[in-house]
Amino acid sequence: MKIVIAPDSFKESLSAVSVAACIEKGFCEIFPDAEYVTLPLADGGEGTVDVLLQGLVGQKRTYQVEGPLGALVNAEWAMLEPSDSNPNKTALIEIAAASGLDLLKPEQRDPLVASSFGTGQLILEAIEQGAQTIILGLGGSATNDGGAGIVQALGGTLLDNAGQELNRGGVALAELASIDLTGLDSRCADIELIVACDVDNPLCGDNGASHIFGRQKGATPEQVLMLDKALENFALVAESQGCVGGGDPVRNRNGYGAAGGAPMGLGLLFNMQIKQGIEMVLDVLQADEVLKGADLVITGEGQMDNQTLQGKTPYGIAKRASLQGIPTIGIAGSLGTEVEALYGEMNSLFGTVRSPQTLEKVLQEADVNLTRTARNIAATLRLGHKISQK
Repeated sequence: MKIVIAPDSFKESLSAVSVAACIEKGFCEIFPDAEYVTLPLADGGEGTVDVLLQGLVGQKRTYQVEGPLGALVNAEWAMLEPSDSNPNKTALIEIAAASGLDLLKPEQRDPLVASSFGTGQLILEAIEQGAQTIILGLGGSATNDGGAGIVQALGGTLLDNAGQELNRGGVALAELASIDLTGLDSRCADIELIVACDVDNPLCGDNGASHIFGRQKGATPEQVLMLDKALENFALVAESQGCVGGGDPVRNRNGYGAAGGAPMGLGLLFNMQIKQGIEMVLDVLQADEVLKGADLVITGEGQMDNQTLQGKTPYGIAKRASLQGIPTIGIAGSLGTEVEALYGEMNSLFGTVRSPQTLEKVLQEADVNLTRTARNIAATLRLGHKISQK
């Protein structure tokens, strides 16, 4: 029996590699002779660089930048070696490394002032090191500034009605009156930017960056409304100045709500392509080949809910498995809103927490809970097989 274990990380507790190891450990207690293939995954969020380096040749680097609230952080990124399939020097960067939610304590989270400036510094360092293509993962950000900090780090200037430069942070965009890109680093025009998103939300509105993700970044309901209006103003000013290409209004474009609206600012600077992060990762890691001959796929992430359908890892790998007729089981720390919608691609879903617990305890015991749940799933599968043989 071939079992492919292909999870994402459990945020704030276990990396994708650790999640896969826990699941394999639990299953091995029941099926010690099975063939296990682990395929740790990511969808553009934390861990994307490490996951991509499983299938690509490159070197990790560290560069000191400003974190989301200005404190210095050491951000990791990677430079890939040119290859026959990709002759360009390619940088792998995560917005989470420089502007991530995990860089802040819960009480520090403040999307009104959090800035993506450090991500811009990291992009600039990659350009300085000769990158011609940049793959930027957008999951896990602490910011809601529409990528304004990235614009500022790369030489753009955002001005209010008095001609004064705006402060950093999302709420300041409500005062934006004009965008000056004359000081932009000229090398940006030659960079191919591939943005890996794990959601397809628009920039603004009820399903936009602020309303859907603002609360988890620390915003109150009143602040969510402020941030949404600020992002809308950013989009309107950019459109009025002709800084963005034609097509749908920027506020409505799919994917522009990722990472607090970061594609808004990135689109002012680069020749940008937005791709679904999990699909890009699955292609790079040749997941379809890995799945061939598998009897079962096990995937998971910290929480599965209705957002999982919007480009998250479990749904992405389950769709690939379904195309080959392979059943998929999902394991999550918790099962949230409208999780039943996942049954279209997944055969069964399991949460790992047995009883009401504090979040702190859930995170501390994530490995134990996950291993136990995997073992119980395996035992149930074995029991089902025995019953079917009667």
